[in-house]
Amino acid sequence: MDAALVPERAALVRLSLGPEDHDPVRLWRDAIAAARGAGLPGFGRDAEAILAAGPGALEGAVLPLLVAELAPREPAPLLVVEGAPSRAAAATLERFAALGGRLELRPGPAAVAPPPDPRMVAASWESALRRGERLTVLAWMDALGDEPDLWLASFWAALERGDDATAAARLAGADAAAVPPAVRARGLLLHAHDALRRGDLEALARRLARAARHDPQDGFWHTFDALLHAQEAFWRNRPRVAHRHFARAAGLAAIHGDRFAMTAATGYLAILAAEGGDEHAARRRLDRLEDLRDDDPAAGEHPVAVAGVLAEGRLLELAGALESAAAPLRRAIALAARGGSPFERAEPRLRLAAVHRACHRPEEAEPLEREARAILGAAPDHGRLAGLAAAVAPAAGGARDAALLTPSERSILRLLPSGLSQREIGAELFLSVNTVKTHCRNIYVKLHAGSREEAVARAHERGLL
Repeated sequence: MDAALVPERAALVRLSLGPEDHDPVRLWRDAIAAARGAGLPGFGRDAEAILAAGPGALEGAVLPLLVAELAPREPAPLLVVEGAPSRAAAATLERFAALGGRLELRPGPAAVAPPPDPRMVAASWESALRRGERLTVLAWMDALGDEPDLWLASFWAALERGDDATAAARLAGADAAAVPPAVRARGLLLHAHDALRRGDLEALARRLARAARHDPQDGFWHTFDALLHAQEAFWRNRPRVAHRHFARAAGLAAIHGDRFAMTAATGYLAILAAEGGDEHAARRRLDRLEDLRDDDPAAGEHPVAVAGVLAEGRLLELAGALESAAAPLRRAIALAARGGSPFERAEPRLRLAAVHRACHRPEEAEPLEREARAILGAAPDHGRLAGLAAAVAPAAGGARDAALLTPSERSILRLLPSGLSQREIGAELFLSVNTVKTHCRNIYVKLHAGSREEAVARAHERGLL
């Protein structure tokens, strides 16, 4: 934009890019500060808070909030950015302009960062991550290499980049032997979290068991440990164990003031209450989540919020309010895309697909089912989603044999290998247990089977599974 075309009364917000503005989260935090310095006091409070949710929240939450806050001003302020933004930062500036923000880019040399001070990085890398400045920490670690006092930060960076060989070497190497036990335990917790991110529940359990050999004193890591144990139990479909660990995580989060952990634990407790038939407890948890979002807007935009939104959708779904369940399930998909585990990305898709099918919209269900199958296809374990995933698995063939069964019977047949009880199958497909029993009897008759196991074997033989 040509500066000469800007009305004289327009406020100019000037931002000269510094060496750490390659991180888009840091850039927009600096832009908000520049706007306040340019005569917009209090500007961007909610957006600034949401920056703690990390770069995934920029497009869907932070930038729309900033544009909406600027739009009513007449004329709207112009953001002038001087310097050479990184590719990641430039993409967010383009998005800001596409949403209606007024932007002028003035070329300039890229700011060169001085070598970071290892002592400063050791003292601040964890707080930088909690502010959402992931790229800043990665840049620090790229510049510093293998500093002895930054073993944990270096280990985190290797996991974040997907460098499994380096991460494994750091855990097993000679330098790890010199690491204090509490710090090594934190590394093992990060390793366990990486297994969850990959959908490997067996590895998650093994790594948690190793981490338990040490007892880190920091409250954040105690809470993180409780959440990981809870997630392992939840996705393995062990609701009682999961409830115990999530309740412990919520208690620790309250003691240590960790709103992100509290948001995650409370959301999963709401799901467990909804699926356990305790609507009152589920509603109470959802009310608590609303209070947390009011206190800290970032808590509602971070991937940790996915469980609470999924709980809202499940509560409506189980109550039969299928059309109303669609909106929170779509919101859960969006939140999980910002960094959720494969399970958190797949479940809302499967639930929303089931809603669409129940509402006779197969054309909307099928893309969601394909996406969920692709997500889970890369995960070693499917856990509690095995039944749901089996219900939407594509038939291997046998179109003529498939015509033997009604659509409802085929849906139930796909769940028979999952190990779910007939009551649980009914809950998955929104059918009464008596209806499921009737369909099972019909399946056995049509496949000439005398038992569930025999029906599954016959179905495999005929290409129905």
